[in-house]
Amino acid sequence: MTVLHFTQSDALRCRFGASPLWETVSAVRVLNGVRHRPMYAPWVASKAEAAAGLDLSGLQATQPRIGFSPDFMTPPPKASRAKLSTELARVRSTPIDRVRRELTRSRDEFNNPGAPEIDRMLTNPARARDRLADEIESAWEALIKPDWPMISRVLEDDIAYRGGQLTDGGLAALFDDLHPTLSWEDDRLIASQYREPTHKLTGQGLLLVPGVFAWPHLVMIVDPNYQPALVYPARGAARLWSDAPTPPDPLARLLGRTRATLLVALDPPATTSALAAEHGLALATVAEHLAALHDAGLATRRRTGHRVHYRRTEVGQAVIDSSVN
Repeated sequence: MTVLHFTQSDALRCRFGASPLWETVSAVRVLNGVRHRPMYAPWVASKAEAAAGLDLSGLQATQPRIGFSPDFMTPPPKASRAKLSTELARVRSTPIDRVRRELTRSRDEFNNPGAPEIDRMLTNPARARDRLADEIESAWEALIKPDWPMISRVLEDDIAYRGGQLTDGGLAALFDDLHPTLSWEDDRLIASQYREPTHKLTGQGLLLVPGVFAWPHLVMIVDPNYQPALVYPARGAARLWSDAPTPPDPLARLLGRTRATLLVALDPPATTSALAAEHGLALATVAEHLAALHDAGLATRRRTGHRVHYRRTEVGQAVIDSSVN
């Protein structure tokens, strides 16, 4: 069990961040062990041809299914919406001593099957660091970048939802369903499946990073070089690997097919622009239908920064449920 102690300053310094670097490295981990995470099988199948043309042997060796993966490959993002180029620059500037130390730990823990490859990397840690950064960049271009608009929508939706929880109910509400291994007691966040020492945040706050390739795991980073961070599974990630749900015919007859489709799509909450892109509709058309759903009490809306997220209400859910019975 690992316990993070919060002060009042830490509570005020909790923030969210989306990281293309984390998504890319996590996706490579999924490729290397999809049989243990079957939810991603459709995505792996769709990327088989693209993945076959990549050399990801360094990333695969340093990401054992059980054991330590070097933290320098995935520094927590400094910006709320990080750019891959900025994140890769941080990877490439990692001190050589740290690269050597973390590669050695990854090699030695839990009989890592990638140990022979890591041994070769340790003969020249500087070259290994650059090689790993290059592999991440190649994986981004081939596997993640083409889908980034959809992936980022899920991340943005999750951040909006979690931000609402934090605003409405504080840290207790935020951590209540962030991950089944987390619990909040008084001023302590308890991670039941971690075995790291208890850590006092001492005003640093906590960075929360949703990940579409994170399920079902939780990753905790408590490192003096970085702001403490949690990487957790984003809500709604499963919808990326399946076809968009279609509205029941009775609902489509009642509301019209486009309006019914949008009502069904509001799980999780979404913005007008995201729905327009996903369903190939004009912004004005989506805005008109969402306004009608809102006026009818089937959807609510909430502003988060410059974005307005629409959420299906209990009445809206009841209408959907009744149309399938």
